[in-house]
Formats: sequence, structure tokens, C-alpha cells
Amino acid sequence: MEIKYLELSWNEAKEKNNDWNELLSQSDFPNPFVSIAFYDAWVNTFVDDLSNIKIIFFYYDNNLVGIAPLMVDLERKTIAILGDKDLFDYRDIIVKPIYSEHIYELLFNKIIKENNYNDFTFILESIPEQSGLLNYSDNANTNKQFVKLEEDVTPIINLVNDWEEYLMLLSKKQRHEVRRKVRKFEAQNFSSNLITDKIELNDFNSEFFDLFIKSRQDKQEFLTEQRKKFFIQMLNNFADIDQLRILCLYDDQKLISACIVIDYDETYFLYNNAYSLMYNSFSVGLVSKIFAIKESIDRNKKTFNFLRGNEKYKYSLGGVDIKLFNVRIN
Repeated sequence: MEIKYLELSWNEAKEKNNDWNELLSQSDFPNPFVSIAFYDAWVNTFVDDLSNIKIIFFYYDNNLVGIAPLMVDLERKTIAILGDKDLFDYRDIIVKPIYSEHIYELLFNKIIKENNYNDFTFILESIPEQSGLLNYSDNANTNKQFVKLEEDVTPIINLVNDWEEYLMLLSKKQRHEVRRKVRKFEAQNFSSNLITDKIELNDFNSEFFDLFIKSRQDKQEFLTEQRKKFFIQMLNNFADIDQLRILCLYDDQKLISACIVIDYDETYFLYNNAYSLMYNSFSVGLVSKIFAIKESIDRNKKTFNFLRGNEKYKYSLGGVDIKLFNVRIN
């Protein structure tokens, strides 16, 4: 099988947005973190020297079958998948599964040699367990050393056809708690709203950031001005392509809870959330997530993904782990 490849700059790769997204939809694990919309916001915010980005497109019979979005650090002699662990829940090399082994062989052997990267270390973080890269790392017939470590988990719910059917998947205690918290919330004079477009985003962003930093001390430290800039552009990018859904709860005009969801490939990805500690007695943080799950079922989605972290509430709502791995190739 002869697979050809072409190295593109970041700006050249962006021009192939449609081809990129079509390939991503056919990959092992389609997700928004390796989409142009997400990468574009991150690159514009955090990358000063675009020459460090190497995007390798793989073709078989003139059809795109793989993309390796890479960041090369010549000083440290490392190669990583584009992105960072703080903001990306998943990172991966994008491949059509039937071509994966051939693409990995080319990337980790021939392309490395041709570019004089032989003494570089590959650092591949946040690789989902569905990725063919993990199977390759376990079975590769090469003199390179593959070190695979479990990094984290991202719990998901495999959704069913309707809300009552979903509730029956929970334990009796969990089902009772969900219903009780929803009833208690609905008994108040609270309201909800769904934000999907850029027109409402400007007002929402400032309210959300204020709620975000007040919910936990570590979130205040996390939300630098640079990361705030990234969030704003990323949300706008997904709003532009109708993949943004923000579930908001209000007391009168005051935002008291919000869940930022990316609607991608039949899955709701819960990217971020914040809630007011003053409304803890009404469980507004949990209720907004429950409403997000209900909406995903109403819209016939197949999966609800809580993303990184093993917080207890995710399992109380039916979450089952997807494991993330860190792979180093010496």
C-alpha cells in the first residue's frame, strides 16, 4: 500500500478545513479538540512562531486518509501533537482506521529520518483509549522504545431514547436524587436559557468568567487573560459552525449556573461549567448538567461526554470511564 504525504504549514492546512473535518468524522474517535475550530483559537492565542507547527497530510490514491498535527521543539528535541494538556481533553493523530498502521509506520520511521528527527522524543499526551495509536504502540515492530502510561479519565454516558429510559439506567437512589433536585429547582422562580450564537456571547462571557473565578480558588489562578482570550475565540468559532450550546440558569437576570457544551458528531461534550456558590442549596451546578443531559437526549444524541476528571457527580449521573494515555516514543 503506497501512501504519500505532504507537509503543510498551519495556514495551508487551515485552507483544507472541509477535508480535515470530513476525515475527522471517519476517524477512531471524532471529537472537537482536534478540529480546525478548536486548533484555530489555540494557535492564534498561544503560538508565536508558526514555523514550529508541522501538519502532515497523508494520501492514498489521492484521498486524504490521515493528518498528523505536530509541534516541533528544536531546542528540547521533542515532537508533540499540537495543543496542550490544560485546554485539550483529547489529542490524537487523525486517521482512517484501515490505514492507521501504515501511517504510523511512515510517521515514526521514514518521516522522522528524512527530517533528521532521529534523536527526538515523541510526547503524545491525552490519547483516548479508542485511538489506533495505542494498539500500534503495543505491537510496533521497531527499535524505538514506547512507554505508555494511564493519564486520566473522561466519563461518558451512552444515551438512550428518552428521559425516563435514561433515569431507569441509574440506581434507585441516584434516580430519586435527580428527580428531587430538579423538583426543588423548578419550585423556585428561576429560569433557563440556551445560547447558541455569537450575538448573545458577549454578555454571557463576562458573566461566565466572573462566575467561574468565584466558584473555586484554583479556577481564578487558571483563568489568565491569555486563556480568557482563547475561550472567547473558541466559543465564537463553534458558534459560527452551529456547534455551540450553552445551558444557562438565572435568578431573575442574574446568571447562577452555566454549562458550555460542544455539540460534535452525535455527542455533547461538556467543555466547561460554573455556578454560584450562593445557590448551593438548590444544586444549580448539578441541575444545569442534568438539563444538558436531558437536552442531549431530546436531540437524539448518542453520547454525553463529561470530559476530563473523575468527579463523583459524573458517575452518579451514569458516567462510564474512557481512559486517556500518555505515550512517549524514544
